[in-house]
Amino acid sequence: MSAGSIRKLLYNWAWDTRCRNVDVACVLRSIVNSETSLLDAGCGEYGLFGFVPSKNITGVDVLPTDVRINGFRFVHGSIVLLPFAERTFSVAASVDVLEHLPENIRADAIKQLVMIADKVILIAFPCGRASQEMDENFSKELTYADQPIPDWLVEHLENPYPDADAVVGEIESEAQRIGRKIKTSVFYSEDRSVAQFLRRLALKSKYLYMAGNLAAGFLLPVLPKVKKENAYRSIILAEFEND
Repeated sequence: MSAGSIRKLLYNWAWDTRCRNVDVACVLRSIVNSETSLLDAGCGEYGLFGFVPSKNITGVDVLPTDVRINGFRFVHGSIVLLPFAERTFSVAASVDVLEHLPENIRADAIKQLVMIADKVILIAFPCGRASQEMDENFSKELTYADQPIPDWLVEHLENPYPDADAVVGEIESEAQRIGRKIKTSVFYSEDRSVAQFLRRLALKSKYLYMAGNLAAGFLLPVLPKVKKENAYRSIILAEFEND
């Protein structure tokens, strides 16, 4: 098996990537089919491809990728300046990107997604004080254990965590500004207790973490549904009314 195939397998099945993408895919289940045009803004290497049924996905990220998959087109760019015309995609999605942006440009990213979406916007992100405290504690524990702090965690802690109500407000305000009606719903993703357990494993051994990460990913379908009280991440679904 090639290194690329192993990377893809781990991405699809390990907890840290699987939990956020599976929950997003569940929210989009009744909306996305094989023909749906979907923008994955801030897609990273694979993004939502492999989790949603669409075979018409365009990924955008500031970091280039060498991944080449049928049905997935990569465009080098930024979520705050998307290179597409208004209402280009049926669905505009962004998963775990907002928290990496400075607070003063998050509204710009949301406006871009509202602009290019024809039917649906989905934005998922870690949120809430409990999630921020969990990340802050993990950073302290890594420092105490003389382990490097990963880039994603550094970026998380550089800015206040997004607030779900504020994100909903930004979406609704921008939709109103351009004269479109929209309905929003909030869902939740990633049980903080599982994430906390895996982080404890990471502090002990990277091999324990890898084993636990895969085991938790395989067990994800049978775990209880995440609620607001124990969620690490919020998922905002915004649906435009027919116009």
